[in-house]
Amino acid sequence: MKIFRTQIANTIQRFAVITCFAGLSIFCKAQSSDFHPYFSFGTSHGVSFSNINFYPAVVQQQLMGYYGGIAANYVSEKNFGLQVELNYSQRGWKEQATAGTFQRRLNYFEMPVLTHFYLGNKFRWMLNFGPKIGYLLSESSQNAVTSASHEEYTMPIANKFDYGFCVGTGFELCAGSTSYTLEGRYSFGLSDIFPNSKKDTFGNSGNRFVSITLGVFLHFPVRQH
Repeated sequence: MKIFRTQIANTIQRFAVITCFAGLSIFCKAQSSDFHPYFSFGTSHGVSFSNINFYPAVVQQQLMGYYGGIAANYVSEKNFGLQVELNYSQRGWKEQATAGTFQRRLNYFEMPVLTHFYLGNKFRWMLNFGPKIGYLLSESSQNAVTSASHEEYTMPIANKFDYGFCVGTGFELCAGSTSYTLEGRYSFGLSDIFPNSKKDTFGNSGNRFVSITLGVFLHFPVRQH
């Protein structure tokens, strides 16, 4: 389990380093060009790897799920814009024991509001960051553990509302009025799913996950008077 988590973390770190260096290279090579503000609308889909920030700590594995939705982006000036998304986000966690496996999946509706920054013209390095809010739509669990049961297996979700922060980096390839994106993103929840008073089992129980998505966007120029 530790090896798997280490591989995921190393992959994300390598991706972030590569995209940052590529962004600097694009910035150095980019030539000045006329800029026109534009709206873009699109959709992106991919996978997420999630767990819960438990305190006291719970030994977990990453739970793989779906992450994707629709987005609107307004780029008002060169290199900067605002992006709003409506996503379906599968989160949760998995626990592996010698007697079996337990997993609990949490399905959220999510709305990130992101600052969008990019470098380059047709081939761009991009950076998205900002707050997000979400609401728990449903949940499910699979319990194959026969010799033990932990409180988090059956504890009801006390807080269906979720809020936090996310940051993502990747690339965008522009081809006429269409662009294609590849993004890796880290999301960290600032709210807890379980009660967190001193008398409760957990002091922290926030969502956290990484996602990798592919997207396609249509660009519409904004007419200036």
